[in-house]
Amino acid sequence: CNKEQAKYTCPRCNLGYCGLSCYRHKEHSDCSEAFYKECCMEALEDQDVSSEEKQKMLEMLDRLEKEEVQNSDSNSDEGEELSERLSGLNLDTDSEKIWNRLTSKEQAQFNQMMKDGRLGNLVEVWTPWWDVKKVKIRDVDSEKLDDKTPDVLSKIPDISKLLTKSKPSADIRNNLVNVLFAYVFVCRLYNGTHWDCPRESALKLVKGSDVLSKNSVCSSTSEAIQLGLTNSECKQSQEFLIELVSDVTKILRGPGRGEELKFVMAALSEILQLLKKCHTLYKKDIKVSSASSTDDREEKQLLFLAIKKLEFYLGWSQKCGMILHSVIPELRLEHGRLKEEFQETIQVKKSIERNLSQLRPPREDSKLIEELS
Repeated sequence: CNKEQAKYTCPRCNLGYCGLSCYRHKEHSDCSEAFYKECCMEALEDQDVSSEEKQKMLEMLDRLEKEEVQNSDSNSDEGEELSERLSGLNLDTDSEKIWNRLTSKEQAQFNQMMKDGRLGNLVEVWTPWWDVKKVKIRDVDSEKLDDKTPDVLSKIPDISKLLTKSKPSADIRNNLVNVLFAYVFVCRLYNGTHWDCPRESALKLVKGSDVLSKNSVCSSTSEAIQLGLTNSECKQSQEFLIELVSDVTKILRGPGRGEELKFVMAALSEILQLLKKCHTLYKKDIKVSSASSTDDREEKQLLFLAIKKLEFYLGWSQKCGMILHSVIPELRLEHGRLKEEFQETIQVKKSIERNLSQLRPPREDSKLIEELS
């Protein structure tokens, strides 16, 4: 049922189930109905069972077989009907058309699966490229290694030419933490499919970073993280957001072995490419449509400014990126502090719920039972 924790295991298929209703679930009918049939057959072979009871067992078996045939026929009809309704549609891009062709019953089932979490169990969770464990080259053929790290851009601005009369600010490393926080948020939020919707994901990334969207300057690593946690675009569970701090730490740490900046440069390169892709889409829309909205033009300008910042951050990271390693201990401390606070909040919540249940007045029917006893 995907609702409760499994307490038992089916001896036939080894799947876990929480109780009798779960065991009898339609998705487990192959095992449960076979079990009931075996019980019936064993009862029929039992010499101590009366002829009347045997007749009831036979009627039950006959009814089960008829129900199986009816269910299989109805399921096949529904499947064929659904496939006909969805024929000619692209399952990746025609989501709105697909939804409109579903029956009201199918839409209700889909919504229910979203509410109770069953839909999430059908989606394979994406493994971030920065979270892949390093494989020893001597143990694996180098040609078979699947490195999913984004490519680092070949043309990166020279920071010394961009800053001819001044030195880079010491707050740049903190600003980069805020940008990377928004990046890992978008990657996790879209389950690694952010390139399938570049416009939405790029805007979410820019607006999710106060450094990119509001020109904020972070004076500390803690401030950079707090801005990410409280950003209105980054609305997710507290537990989800806290783990993003660990993701940022892994990117800053890099794969090691002389490649300490590889992950940082790869992440910034992908962000820049994503923003440029989105900016190009806006330019095409505005060029084609003379009646483009003010919001489109403002978002296009926001993307342009963010692109310039990313180009600067790439140039800075190439020349001064090793300074980023100094914030890793601060990030680890911040991650540990946030986790500890979150666990304390959970414990306080449980304690309050227990106290409320004890303070809650007894129901009237329980009083009646006490009087009768």
